[in-house]
Amino acid sequence: MSLYNRRGLLAGSAALLLWGCGFEPVYKKGSAASELRGKIAIDVVRGRNGFELRERLEERLGRAGEAAPYVLTFKLDVTQTGLAVTADEGTTRYNLTGVVKYTIRNSATGIIVFEDQAKNFTAFSSTTETYPTRVAELDANVRLAQALAEQIAARIAVTAKGWHK
Repeated sequence: MSLYNRRGLLAGSAALLLWGCGFEPVYKKGSAASELRGKIAIDVVRGRNGFELRERLEERLGRAGEAAPYVLTFKLDVTQTGLAVTADEGTTRYNLTGVVKYTIRNSATGIIVFEDQAKNFTAFSSTTETYPTRVAELDANVRLAQALAEQIAARIAVTAKGWHK
């Protein structure tokens, strides 16, 4: 059997296994996840990190109108920890850890239909110069918010079948 025939056989076997186990695309037409697009309003939160998280969530979930059937609220906590310290006690590397607890409520009843949390981290380097360090810190905060938003959107998509009607 040639190398190409083996690859085809393996790919075909993998496809049959996925089909046989009930696997189906999360965003296929008519799925709960695809039906949620633009139906989850996201509460406004103060602060740059909250703004970045909200913006990325709206990109992934779609902007909801005023009559959205669901509302997502979240609480974001970001902590900064020094990692690398020089001999003269200057910190040159920082870790940012973000934890976001979020809740999705039915807009009409206020009943919680889904709640969870996401956690992620990123890092940035600092220099003796203030401006480059501040730019690196801002960039790290944006990356952290985007990573958290991706986790939240993925979790909503995967679980939507269980709570979205």
